[in-house]
Amino acid sequence: MRGVHEEQAEQAREAQRYWTAERIRAAVPVDAAQSRKRDSQDSPAPQGSGLRRKPSLANEPSRQVPEGIATVGVFLIRATDGSPTPDQFCTASAVTSPAKSLVITAAHCLKGDRRHHDFAFVPGYRTGVSTAGQAGEAPYGIFPVQEDKIWIDARYRSSTPDDDVDFAFLNVGPNTRGQLLEDAVGGGNELTSVPTANLARTAVTLVGYPGGQKTPLQCTHDTTAFQDRFMEIKCDGFRTGVSGGPFLENFDGRRGDLVGVIGGYKTGGLFDHTSYTSQFDEDVFRLYRQAVTGKPSEPDPGTGTSMGTAGTWTHARVLTTGHFHTSSVRDHVSDLIVRWSDGELSLYPGDGAYGFRKDIQLVKDKAWQQAAVITAGDFTGDASDDLLVRWADGRLTLFKDVNETNKLTDRVDLKSPNDTWTHASTVTAGRFGGGNTRRDDLMVTWTDGEVTLYTNVDAKGLHAERQLVKPPDTTWPHARDVSAGDFRPGTGDQDVFVRWSDGEVTTYEDIAAETFGREHRLMPAKSPWRDASLATVGAFGGPTRQNDLVTLWPGGKLTLHPDTTSTSLAAERVLVSP
Repeated sequence: MRGVHEEQAEQAREAQRYWTAERIRAAVPVDAAQSRKRDSQDSPAPQGSGLRRKPSLANEPSRQVPEGIATVGVFLIRATDGSPTPDQFCTASAVTSPAKSLVITAAHCLKGDRRHHDFAFVPGYRTGVSTAGQAGEAPYGIFPVQEDKIWIDARYRSSTPDDDVDFAFLNVGPNTRGQLLEDAVGGGNELTSVPTANLARTAVTLVGYPGGQKTPLQCTHDTTAFQDRFMEIKCDGFRTGVSGGPFLENFDGRRGDLVGVIGGYKTGGLFDHTSYTSQFDEDVFRLYRQAVTGKPSEPDPGTGTSMGTAGTWTHARVLTTGHFHTSSVRDHVSDLIVRWSDGELSLYPGDGAYGFRKDIQLVKDKAWQQAAVITAGDFTGDASDDLLVRWADGRLTLFKDVNETNKLTDRVDLKSPNDTWTHASTVTAGRFGGGNTRRDDLMVTWTDGEVTLYTNVDAKGLHAERQLVKPPDTTWPHARDVSAGDFRPGTGDQDVFVRWSDGEVTTYEDIAAETFGREHRLMPAKSPWRDASLATVGAFGGPTRQNDLVTLWPGGKLTLHPDTTSTSLAAERVLVSP
């Protein structure tokens, strides 16, 4: 049996044999087929696209670096699947790591490509430096990517890639001289966190290999925030091939602090004068830690994805679901809204595969600490769902058409401060028999045990009220979480999910019937559900019925029970581990 070092040496020799100087020069940009980057002088903006061609003189000039940059190089993809596709390349860079063998590039350079042993990284690549061929053009050697040593966020591997996580880490083996990557190039670039408030930064250096000559371009310019989740930089000449190239601060000519890679919005931008990167926040560090520790690189997107740490989720105070994101409205996938203890309100777009994308901040205001009850429904009949908030002082407020763009800008006050609504324990919106197909009916439980139904609620207020359970009642004050759901296929009106204080979990069908809905028990009293903190219902994957339970547990554990029926609670999937 051959040892690890012998196998690595053979991989290095094989990469060196295949990637001759001629083959590297002939490789074409991965993103050329996608036509993402267009020449700013020769390609006008598509009609109706909203993008305008900017003159090159308005942007920071870029300069060629014929001698190459030690920590930045070409990431090569060998065409070995029998198709006529030519060899391809992106840009990549070395990252400081304990094993001295880590490379970062854009996830879109790798999406759908499983030929891990056919990838290679050539740091400091420089075209035509010497007539000696490969040795001069690859001054530090060629580093083969190790089989199954690629880390891409599962949200990017999903059917609708999340452009917030357009980055990937790769572990490379030694070159033919037996050198580890960082030993050969003299150290990597330091992965650096970028808070949302600091996406606008000064003197950031952008490096990339444009298609054609493959001479690296370097440009230093200030960045700006774009959509509060991307970093944007104006540098000319960064056409196809530059994807994965680093954004570097404190650059000394060889290395710097790594604050991004070309990718993210429109896989890095539509024009060669403007480039983007996904924000380097906790998501990139989580993926980095996976790469450093060697944890599995390809979790099943259907099993849920990271949504932060359990420590963070201990601060969640209210959960609700609805359709608040452009793609979720189109695909009928639910999104999750969370109200935190500090008054922040976050939107987690559903990915349609029982998981969630990166959160979007809707508001951060201590006044929202007084948002006691929040529910979502289609009260105005527009594209996005609306939020109905019951405040601690009894006020009722409707926020119309909430989404990542509008956020909470359109507000209607339905009730001023009052003593009555301070006693509303739970409020949930659904289709409960109001005579239309919209989720605009409200079921309200009160502190004295009364349960009422308001049908056809809209921006003008609450209208017809019907009593479902008369007070005083000793049962309903124990209802802790109440949500609308579709637990019986083929029915028109929605059912109600209830988690009780003693751990019992039930659903009620047809609550608008003359006799309050038929009850189905999913969990008995004294079940572990008595320890749950919060629970809500949405349509997060599979059939788009609203029958998937998201539950928060002590210690910050977050779980999802998919495809729940009125008689069966499915096995849990862990979204956030305790």
